[in-house]
Amino acid sequence: MQQHVLIVDDDRQLTSFLERFFKKHGYRATSAASCAELFAAVEKDRFDLIVLDLILPDEDGMEAARQLRRSNDVPIIMLTARDELFDRVVGLELGADDYVTKPYEPRELLARVRSVLRRHGRHPVPDPEVGGSPTNLRFANIELDLVKSTARRWPDRLDLGLTSTEFALLKALAGAQGNVLTREEILHTVYGNSIQVTDRAIDTHMVRLRRKLADAGADADLLLTVHGVGYKLAAMVQAVTGEQLQGDNPH
Repeated sequence: MQQHVLIVDDDRQLTSFLERFFKKHGYRATSAASCAELFAAVEKDRFDLIVLDLILPDEDGMEAARQLRRSNDVPIIMLTARDELFDRVVGLELGADDYVTKPYEPRELLARVRSVLRRHGRHPVPDPEVGGSPTNLRFANIELDLVKSTARRWPDRLDLGLTSTEFALLKALAGAQGNVLTREEILHTVYGNSIQVTDRAIDTHMVRLRRKLADAGADADLLLTVHGVGYKLAAMVQAVTGEQLQGDNPH
C-alpha cells in the first residue's frame, strides 16, 4: 500500500511539482494551500506524513501543528524559508519530527520523508502472506530481531555481534525493499540529524558490517555499492510475525 503524503504550502507551483515528484517515487501525494484546506483534507482522508510550510496565508504553520497534535499523531516535517534556531526549536517542541529550510533539493525532502516514515514505523516491509505486525526480518541467511535490535544467522541463530549503528544500517537497507539507499537517506535514517557524519564514516561502518555478514556465511554480494549514489540490499526480505516465530520453535 502506498504511503500518503500531504504537502501544505501556498506556492501552488511548488506543490504541483512536489506532488508529481512524490508520485514518481511511489507515494500518494495531495496538496493544500492553507490551514483551512489542511484541516479539511485531514478530516476527509488519512495521511502517513504531512509536509507543513511555516508561513501560510490564513494561519501560522506552528499554530496549525499545535492543533494537529491535539488530535492526531501523524508525523510532521516543517517547511520554511526561515532558518532561525528559535523557529526550529519551537517547531520541534510543538511535535514536528523534522525541519527543512528553503531552498532545498527535492531529493533532500524525499530523504527526510523516508527517514521520518521509517522512524514512525509507517514504512514497513510489505509481505501479503504475513498477518499482524512483523517482529523479525529475514533475508539470505540473516535474521533481524526488531524487538531486541539484534542480528543473527538463520536458522541456527548465531549472534552476529552488530553494534547499534551497524544494526540500524542493516535494518534501514532491509526496509528499503530492494531500493538504493542514498548516503543522505542513510545519514538521516541511521545517524539522525544532530550528528555530523562524514562519508568516510559511513563507508567504514559498511566495511565492518560486510565483514560480520561474511563471517556469518552471507554472500559477498549481499550488500551492493551503487557508485555515486549509495547502497542496497540484494536479497528478498521476509517479514515474520511473533506467531510464525512460535511455529519455528515448537515446544
